[in-house]
Amino acid sequence: MKVFQIIPLFIAPLIFLILSLLAKKSMERNEFRLFAGSFFFGMITVVPMIIVIFLINNYWLTTFTSLRRTIFYSFVMVGFVAEFVKFMVLRYYYIPKETITKPFDGILYSLMIAMGYATSVNIYYYFMWNLTPHTTAVIYVLPFANILIGILMGFFVGMAKFKTNSLDSFTGFSAAVFFHGFFIFNLISRDYLLLGLVSFGTLVIVIMLAFKSLNANIKTLV
Repeated sequence: MKVFQIIPLFIAPLIFLILSLLAKKSMERNEFRLFAGSFFFGMITVVPMIIVIFLINNYWLTTFTSLRRTIFYSFVMVGFVAEFVKFMVLRYYYIPKETITKPFDGILYSLMIAMGYATSVNIYYYFMWNLTPHTTAVIYVLPFANILIGILMGFFVGMAKFKTNSLDSFTGFSAAVFFHGFFIFNLISRDYLLLGLVSFGTLVIVIMLAFKSLNANIKTLV
């Protein structure tokens, strides 16, 4: 049983390893270092969220007995704070780099940042999650949820680099906050059926966005 609980801690690092091995074959050395480094940068993005959770839990919100408190925790303390930090790293550090030459690159870097975040947050929740008795379910869901969220944000932020006067970055950030908050909300409320339905719908959407990003003509975006 203990092994079954530990397995999800390796899901995000395994995805990072697979993406790194695939990228190493097609990227130059400096570009690969930047790409692989985004995973480790992503691991740090969890720190502000942990600090916010600690401060609010200890000095203000100590229980989740109401719907409003659960929504606040899910969409603000976790969804907004986590995605804001990831968005800032992606949008203002990686996207301006010359190595981002097509919209799909935004998805790749966003996905790596998301996997770094998922690695750290899963370790944190493994030891600290106390909102439901099903910690294992939480840490199994979060890596896959962050894959969907990472692709979603990466698509819009990546597209924004090649458009003028675009609101795509804001759209990507807003969508990431909503879906991250929604996943956490369903985990706390233990509404796994709704979680599964929304996850499937989100999966269909991100697959369509990924193909659209791959087929995007940069000249028509400007």
